[in-house]
Amino acid sequence: MDLFIAGTETTSTTVTWASFYLATRPDIQSRIFAEIKANVGTERLPSMQDKQSLVYTEAFIMEVLRMSNIAIFSAPHAPVADVWIRGFRIPKGMQIMPDINSVLSDPAIWGDPENFRPERFVSEEGTLLKPDEFIPFFTGRRNCLGESLARMELFLFISALVQRFEIMPPEGETLDINEVDGICGATHAPKPFYIRAILRHGKEMN
Repeated sequence: MDLFIAGTETTSTTVTWASFYLATRPDIQSRIFAEIKANVGTERLPSMQDKQSLVYTEAFIMEVLRMSNIAIFSAPHAPVADVWIRGFRIPKGMQIMPDINSVLSDPAIWGDPENFRPERFVSEEGTLLKPDEFIPFFTGRRNCLGESLARMELFLFISALVQRFEIMPPEGETLDINEVDGICGATHAPKPFYIRAILRHGKEMN
């Protein structure tokens, strides 16, 4: 119950962010669709068995998680004993809020953190890279219990979405991150925006 309730808002917010990045980066969306078409086809929906072959699709999801950073401060944690960090004492039981954004947007780690670039998670050999600093679900033994469930849901939903639909901005309009970004409540969510989901057909689906 806790896993599904906690995962509802977070997963839906991440899918919303993914829709924004798909609509604003047609070149990336085309590459994801081409990968899905080549490895899965269009006759059936992607499954978890396809995940190993959909490297760029998974890299896109990872970049969405890094850029959107829906849980900026993670969940409250507390040390089980007094801890000293850089000269500061954190007493046992003191509530702390980890600043995940300071890691996911650190130029020293990512080089160009302000750019949406799934390729940063793909090696020269075409395998998926998982840097230690990629911590949208936090890290250690007290990381998010629902990480496996969330990443499964995101992979299945987003891969199926791109397989079946082309995601585009409203006709004659553009989407601007500066106009969409900005709501920080239970999650870091985009402001409401419109997209078009156009069913793929014709030669693309053959």
